[in-house]
Amino acid sequence: MSVKKNFRELLLVTTACAFFAACADTSISSPGNEDLGTPPGGGGGGGGGGSQTTIDLIPAGGCGTGSVRETSVTNGDITINACEITGNITQDTVIPANAGVIITGPTFIGLDDGAVAQKDGNLSAGGTPVTLEIGAGATLFGSEGSDYIVVARGSRIEAVGTADSPIVFTSRSDIEGTVGENDRGQWGGVIINGRAPINACIDGTAVGGSADCEKSGEGSSGLFGGDNPADDSGILRYVQVRYAGFLINNEDELNGIAFQGVGNGTEVDYIQVHNNADDGIEMFGGAVDVNHVVLTGNADDSFDYTDGWVGRAQYVLVRQSGDDADQGFEFDNRSSNNDLTPRSNPMISNFTIIGERNAAESDDGMLLRAGTAGEFYNGIVVDMGEQCLDIDDDATFDGITFNNGRPASEALIVQSVFFNCTENFADDGADDLVDVADWFNNTMINNVDSATNSMAGVFPGPQELATTVTDVNAIDSYFDATSFVGAFSPSETSASNWAAGWTFDLFEDPGCPAGTTESAETINGSRICQITGNITSDVRLTRGSIYELVGPVFVGVDRGPDPASPLPSGIEASLTIDPGVTIFGTAGSDYIVVARGSTINSNGTATSPVVMTARSDVEGTVGANDRGQWGGLVLNGRAPINACIDGTATGGTVDCEKSGEGSSGLFGGATVDDDTGNLFYTQVRYAGFLINNEDELNGIAFQGIGSGTEVDYIQVHNNADDGIEMFGGTVDVRHVVLTGNADDSFDYTDGWIGRAQFVIVAQSGDDADQGFEFDNRSSNNDLTPRSNPRIANFTIIGERGAAESDDGMLLRAGTAGEFYNGIVVDMGEQCLDIDDDATFDGITFNNGRPADEDLIVQSVFFNCTENFADDGANDLVDVADWFNNTMINNVDSATNGMSGFAFIPGNSGVVPSATELATTVTDVNAIDSWFTPTTYVGAVEDANDTWYQGWTFRRTQ
Repeated sequence: MSVKKNFRELLLVTTACAFFAACADTSISSPGNEDLGTPPGGGGGGGGGGSQTTIDLIPAGGCGTGSVRETSVTNGDITINACEITGNITQDTVIPANAGVIITGPTFIGLDDGAVAQKDGNLSAGGTPVTLEIGAGATLFGSEGSDYIVVARGSRIEAVGTADSPIVFTSRSDIEGTVGENDRGQWGGVIINGRAPINACIDGTAVGGSADCEKSGEGSSGLFGGDNPADDSGILRYVQVRYAGFLINNEDELNGIAFQGVGNGTEVDYIQVHNNADDGIEMFGGAVDVNHVVLTGNADDSFDYTDGWVGRAQYVLVRQSGDDADQGFEFDNRSSNNDLTPRSNPMISNFTIIGERNAAESDDGMLLRAGTAGEFYNGIVVDMGEQCLDIDDDATFDGITFNNGRPASEALIVQSVFFNCTENFADDGADDLVDVADWFNNTMINNVDSATNSMAGVFPGPQELATTVTDVNAIDSYFDATSFVGAFSPSETSASNWAAGWTFDLFEDPGCPAGTTESAETINGSRICQITGNITSDVRLTRGSIYELVGPVFVGVDRGPDPASPLPSGIEASLTIDPGVTIFGTAGSDYIVVARGSTINSNGTATSPVVMTARSDVEGTVGANDRGQWGGLVLNGRAPINACIDGTATGGTVDCEKSGEGSSGLFGGATVDDDTGNLFYTQVRYAGFLINNEDELNGIAFQGIGSGTEVDYIQVHNNADDGIEMFGGTVDVRHVVLTGNADDSFDYTDGWIGRAQFVIVAQSGDDADQGFEFDNRSSNNDLTPRSNPRIANFTIIGERGAAESDDGMLLRAGTAGEFYNGIVVDMGEQCLDIDDDATFDGITFNNGRPADEDLIVQSVFFNCTENFADDGANDLVDVADWFNNTMINNVDSATNGMSGFAFIPGNSGVVPSATELATTVTDVNAIDSWFTPTTYVGAVEDANDTWYQGWTFRRTQ
């Protein structure tokens, strides 16, 4: 799949503008999946904003702590708003998850603390050890060869990505979307200096492996080396390095990752270097171990070592590009003195090296020389343009058989390796002390010198798998025990293997996942995988396709209200949705229902949200005010409700069940902590089909959902009915954005007793009812369990002059509840309306209901057309008087000063001004520790609080 096509699919979530940013801006970030293509960039905004493109890579919570700061850089018609690191970083620094960070010039993490750790504040070497922590999904990029990162001795880098959100180091052109397939050397790279032993000492009198044996690194990267094999320089986990390796001069070129005297206390697992101009990774001495290494398209050697490296490696894939490449492995002791000690003597198992047989630039698979020792097991080397194996230099040959010229612990072993190249062995003439082919085939055991191979891409075929395996775990327990040669097992596929998901440009498109069916149709060149009917086994929707709902899709078959006694006819299943996946429906009958006992795991990220939307949105024909174009998302759970279809049942028990809207099945039970999965960074757009006058689908319906379900960062946009509605249950929600919904934005009924914090409601003047419409139960206001949630830090914005913008908060039908630290402005009718006697019964503490079922509205700012409803003589309480005098810290204002990012035409934004922030705040964390402590009212603190940006949808104004 082409890079440009993949990137275009990513833009489905962010191409339109408005709501949260200027019309012509884009705000996307995050590489990660191999199907993602390039990192963010390359896309302009919609809506006639001109040719200028803004790529916003600053995360919602800002750029982190320490020496990271915000910056803005412009190149032609592309502006990048990003964080920045530069110069000498001399304090601990944290880069948050999903941040975009520009590396400006040589950037040193700490100042060299010497070959021996300085203790007790005695920094005689002038060193300053610090830690750079990089969150998952962050993207760091340089613009030129002088932009690189060096981790000084004594300092640490903790780059901890995940399989779904790897950390990416790349070039600015990659961010901008202008990188070419064969581009390399566009920025520097990553260099790590440690205190582990090396053998190449700048002081000719020093003894290799001692603290006095130091060396100066390439690219003026400082000193490395020492006497501590267990030295710890941090963590690299799920990390990509792309397009690096700048040529400083003919002798000094930066590697993708240079491990310079790095110790085995450093954790390196799941790393990729792609299209480096010099080596992919190079070990300069040290003892660091590496696992799950992917090296693709590198121009010099993919894996290189020298200077006495004695580490270990398992699961290594090298795939060379025919346009420019040297050796797959180029392994030395020391070229200037082959016999220096400590001698290079690593152990490597389960490697696959793939060249391009007819390419002149594809050289040796394994070049072992300059006196190296080493043990190389369970490998595959195929299709190299020259030899699979070349062994050079007398000092290397001295150790080519056990205890021949060197101790047995410094021998050279190549065992259980399959070879098939243009020539399998080099013939270097009379200088060769050993016939390499004879030694490989007769002295070493289990090897295969083959004339053909049966590789299927990077995966072994029957010829390779016939190679007898060496049990490396029996030799060294550090290694996994494996029963196969090569980096991948025979059971792994392109859709399911240890390199899938977090690597870049590695696998061909795997096709539609199991449980879906490929459509004959495509949209804008993207493959469509269809989902229909009942999902009765686990299904995972991966990136690389878009997914169409065909009719109602039920995840599982209802297992009943009681997990201890599930219905035998029920079937449990899970629907897992990977970051960046888009799902669409074409008609109102297309919707998702998760049955009781089953789960949905919508695993969006801040930079790759999951999007559930309408076909017209995917096709690019959706109108700004379109709604109701498909069904929506319905979740059924086993948590307590109070509206029972069996009139004899008691609310909150397993006998109290209800049938959901849209023929979505039964929900309810007695399991407070019921778990229906998770919704993270998930958008639902243009849904809410009207089935009949009484039955209309919400954007997301939480029907009897329990507190074991995780809901954080969700948006519902332009729903024809409510944005979200809670039908009883106990589910908690955080970071909720509800925009342009036609009925109520946030609705609850049937006894919901969950919690919510950080809620933005932005209504559209063309069609909207209440911001909050909160009930216990309209047919019987006194049903129990009574609706009694806690909600804090909410902002509700209407359109003051619009007839369709109704109440901000309509509390009725007997609900209790606590509502703290809110802002309600510009509603076309009232900010607050309280209806029904049963609701008024609880409007003051312990008046008509227990104290724990009161109605509290506290630390809330109101400014609407009318702040309070006057419903006439039937009102048992004067709401304005109660709000201003009985409840505390409230503000009944005649004006508001909301300002900030554009939201909807006619409204001023979600960022509060001093007017709103003068409202006294309630410490909700002291009331309930679930809540995040805040010192402000509203969902957003100030212009620097941008949690709602980047992952949300923006609409053309």
